[in-house]
Parts: sequence; structure tokens; C-alpha cells
Amino acid sequence: MVDLFFIMSGFIILHVYGDDFSRQLAKGNVKKYFIARFARTYPLHFFTLGLLIVMTWISGHWSIVNDPAAIPTNLLLLQSFGIHQLSTWNRLSWSLSAEWASYVVFPLLSISFNQSKRLTLMLIPILILATYISLLYFLPPKGIGNAQRLILHQLDVTYDYGFLRGLAGFTLGMLCYEFYFNAHYRELFSSDLAAVIFISMTFLYMYENVNDLLLIPALSGLTLCFASNCGRLHKYCSLTVLQLIGKVSYSIYLIQWFIATLFASLLALPALKEALPPLETASFLAGTLYEITYLLLLISFSCLTYYGIEKPFRNYINRATQRRPPTHPAKSNLPSPSTLLSENPRSHS
Repeated sequence: MVDLFFIMSGFIILHVYGDDFSRQLAKGNVKKYFIARFARTYPLHFFTLGLLIVMTWISGHWSIVNDPAAIPTNLLLLQSFGIHQLSTWNRLSWSLSAEWASYVVFPLLSISFNQSKRLTLMLIPILILATYISLLYFLPPKGIGNAQRLILHQLDVTYDYGFLRGLAGFTLGMLCYEFYFNAHYRELFSSDLAAVIFISMTFLYMYENVNDLLLIPALSGLTLCFASNCGRLHKYCSLTVLQLIGKVSYSIYLIQWFIATLFASLLALPALKEALPPLETASFLAGTLYEITYLLLLISFSCLTYYGIEKPFRNYINRATQRRPPTHPAKSNLPSPSTLLSENPRSHS
């Protein structure tokens, strides 16, 4: 599902910042763009990385994952470039590294989409497909832990070629936005029936464990459906609880390892261990209750990190740099992607 994140990210970033780089790389726009990206992503990453370093230092449990030599790599967000033998520290942050690789090339991609649209729309799909095929069939795994990837033809590429996976998905998201910008194509994905089809395709493909290459078009269609829908899907996704989960989703992603560890430690307490059935042999009902409890714990802590770390530091950095959102006249008549951007698009991006 991280590929859905990359696709949505490219879609939203082009929607929000595309006009900033429609003709040239103006110094002011480039500066504001990278400050905004830094303010949105780095504070929580720095916090989780720092917390892990402190916890490891206190416990003394250094390992190949908690490798001191990998601290600079994580600080510089280079975890997806095959520098180490596996994902290190907060292992999920490899995708943040891949995301930043996409951020760096986005201004150039945006100019290409605007200045050479016809050529770009011809070449980009070929490059995206070639990247995915290379990851699935040709690029040999680096490091340890994913030797079966080429045999199983899986797109589970993280610390080695994760930046290529991120670039492919991000650019595909930009391509999806070009479809969204066209009123005719947008209407095709606006119905609840289209949403049901693509949601069903996504879950069916994952359940049947089909080749990951087939999953990518389904995720692309899913993104267009969530952006274009004006029916029941939009109504459900506008519910307060789902909007809250969407708002704190970055925190959910980055702190889930901490909460999973905490949850497992709680279940291992002698009193709970005697009173509750073991997680490994729990019935379906007990397993469901475990899962609901874990999710509530995760969302609760994510709210704390969002309102305690993410939001205040993002606001502070943006205020300190006097960031002023530019207007986008070309998009004044284009509806904002309904479910993806329900509030201020720059706060989501």
C-alpha cells in the first residue's frame, strides 16, 4: 500500500505546487517549496529518530538495525539508496527518503509537464513501466533480507532501490493528475460505481497475491476515484473521524513501530498474560478485539504527536520563513480533489 502513498503524493504535490514551476525555477518559489516540504516531513522524522537513538543508548541494545553508522544516513534521508545492508533505525522511514528523492526532481518534472506536455505524456508512462519492470525482474537485491524479491516478482523494494520505487509512483501520481485535470476523465471516476470497482480490484489483487505490477493501475484508479468522487464515498470520507485519521496519518505511519512494541510489551505483562488468550492462538473474535485495541492506541498516540510535534513545528518553521501561499489562477475553476484535499491543500501537502 505504500505505492498508493507515492501515487497520491505525486498527485497532490502537482495540484498544489504545479503552477509554481510551470515555466521556470524562480528562486523564491524553489525556496518556499523546499521549506514547506521540510516543515511538513522533517520534525516528526527527527523526533522519532532521536527517540530511538535515546532508547537504544539507554538499553545498550545496539544492532545491525540500530547501527550508529546509519545515523547520518537517516538524518540526511538517504536510507533508500542502498547505502546499508537493510533498513535501519525507524525502518519505515525509508519511504520518506524515497519521497524526498521525488521532491528534489519534482520542480523539473513539473516544468516538463507544462512546457513539453505531449512529449512528456508519451515518455513518462514508458519510463514508469520500465522502472517497475526493472524492480520486479532485473535489478538484483542489495544487502540482506529480500533475496526472494525477484523470484516472487514482488515490489517490496525498500532500502536498496526504494528511491526508484518512490519516483515511479510519484511520477505516476503526477500523470494521474493530468487525467484529473481533464473534465471528461474526471467524470469517469466520479461515480460511486467506479469507486466500488477500483476498491474491489485493489483488495482482490492483494487477497489473491497477484503480480504487483497489476496492482499499480488499480491504485492509480483508486487515487482518481477518491479525488473525483462527489457521491457517497466523498460523504463517508468527510466524516469527522475519518478526517481526523487522515490528518494524523503521517504520525500513524512513523510511530506505528513504537506502538506495536508497546502493545506487545503490555500483552506480555504477567497479569494480562494470564488473563488474556495468547495473540498467536487467539480466536477470530479475540484477535479482532486485539486489533481494535491496538488501532485505538495507535491513533491516540498519533494525535499526541500530530498536535505536539508535527503541527506546532510545521507552523513555527513556516512562520519563521514568512511563507506566503501563491494563488493559482489556472486552477481557479478546477474543483479541489474532494477526498484527498478536504481542507487547505497546502496543509495536507
